[in-house]
Amino acid sequence: MRKILFSLSLFSLFQIANAEILEVYTWKPYTGKTDQLLLDMQEAASIHSGLGIGVSINALGVGTAQDIDYVLRYDDLESWGRLNDAAVNSSEWNAFIAKARANPSAELVSSFSLFNQDPSNMADNFTDPGQVINAFRWKPAAGLEGTNALRQGFLTAKAIHENLGVRVETYEINSSVDVGQMQYLMIYDSYSHMAEVNAAMATDPEWLAFQASVAAAPEQAATMVWAIVASTIANWD
Repeated sequence: MRKILFSLSLFSLFQIANAEILEVYTWKPYTGKTDQLLLDMQEAASIHSGLGIGVSINALGVGTAQDIDYVLRYDDLESWGRLNDAAVNSSEWNAFIAKARANPSAELVSSFSLFNQDPSNMADNFTDPGQVINAFRWKPAAGLEGTNALRQGFLTAKAIHENLGVRVETYEINSSVDVGQMQYLMIYDSYSHMAEVNAAMATDPEWLAFQASVAAAPEQAATMVWAIVASTIANWD
């Protein structure tokens, strides 16, 4: 049993080292400063992009207080370390930080990072402008069996949803508060596309069978922590 757990740990470390990483910063604009926040984010994104960091700005909708996410994207752990060092030592970035602190446009509500569960997902934009993201945060049932059941459930659901025409990305949460939680993202071309896919899901036999299989094993069922909808305003490679 120890050998199995050790092998799983090594595999998990390998995935983390070689997987896409997202950092998500949620900002609440101060009263009357939404436009200024967007301008500040665009300036920050220009600097980050110049350093080689991918950036997306997402407007949060249903399931949120309608704040704005600033998302940084890295190919893997090596690039995360290298590019963060570059930002720390960037005179342009440090000058921007000083200016933003002197005249803040928003309050940082939360931040967390995610590791993509598919280590082959490299050098791909997180989302494109106009796309809609439906994000689901899940807490697995207790124990290794619960964690593995959720990962397998993600794989099964991803195959079904992608057959219905939606892009899916799945992540491990890297947070001291949300230990072990995972995130399932369904990325649509538009709200109309989202409506079409959700209508198809309601009668899709594979999706209905999958839901029935989950209901038949309640001891391994995960708990949904939250679900949100967001739309991408802009991105930078």
